[in-house]
Amino acid sequence: MSLSMTSAFRLRNKLKERIKRLSEITGRADIVKPEGTEENTAIFDGKTFKDTTEQVSILMNVLRDFNIAIDKANSVNKEALINLESLKAEIAFYENITQKVRNAPLYSYEYNAEGGRDKIKQEVLLSQKDIVAHLEALKKKKDDIEENLTKSNIETQVNFDQNYIINIL
Repeated sequence: MSLSMTSAFRLRNKLKERIKRLSEITGRADIVKPEGTEENTAIFDGKTFKDTTEQVSILMNVLRDFNIAIDKANSVNKEALINLESLKAEIAFYENITQKVRNAPLYSYEYNAEGGRDKIKQEVLLSQKDIVAHLEALKKKKDDIEENLTKSNIETQVNFDQNYIINIL
């Protein structure tokens, strides 16, 4: 049985959340009890500490296998994902440059021989208009890639039995 990439991402998030919640509970739990008494199972939803730790281990193994299946299915998007990460880095770079250009001083002042200060007009090395246009073009490319990835995530199938995960959650 297979499921869409989008559904797989949602199911994976549920699986991760369950692992996190159980891990936090076991991390706070007492791992000792008075000899001869019954273990307090209330914090583990009626299960023992041992059963809960075993369940976390099973969930982690399923998560690993599910991640492998997602990665295999997502191989069709590998180039787009690499391009997207590169574009994000380039956008961050140009956003930084844009801020520098916008904040660049129009004048500087130098002391002259008479003890006064001369006003020196500054020119920006890069055109704000050109940088902003380039930045907008990069953002458009990014949006296009994200749109294509969204379509692909709906169409791409992950070969994994979602019922298995649903049953162990």
